[in-house]
Amino acid sequence: MWNTALLAYGLSFGYDTRAMLSRAQEARVRDALANHPPGTIQMHCLEHLAVAATIPPGHLADLAAFIRGLREHGQCETQYGGVCDGFGHDTHELLVWGPPARGAAQRA
Repeated sequence: MWNTALLAYGLSFGYDTRAMLSRAQEARVRDALANHPPGTIQMHCLEHLAVAATIPPGHLADLAAFIRGLREHGQCETQYGGVCDGFGHDTHELLVWGPPARGAAQRA
């Protein structure tokens, strides 16, 4: 017979939950997206955004999920394909950039 206490422990241990970025990692991602000269857009592929925000390669899926949440709330934009400004390479993968500064958008 199964020991329900062990089953409950196994589920509460986190085997069924998704890993997430830490708050510090999220803050570094937001800073990397917002750190661009006014009036310019700097696009990053996920790999180079991870490098800029010091996110370990094993957390790229978590970074993609975080970017998806930012995009849903209008805090960044994405497109497939283009030039990654991180290292200037052409890619067909997802590119991410932060929105323009609100003050610049209102003045235009």
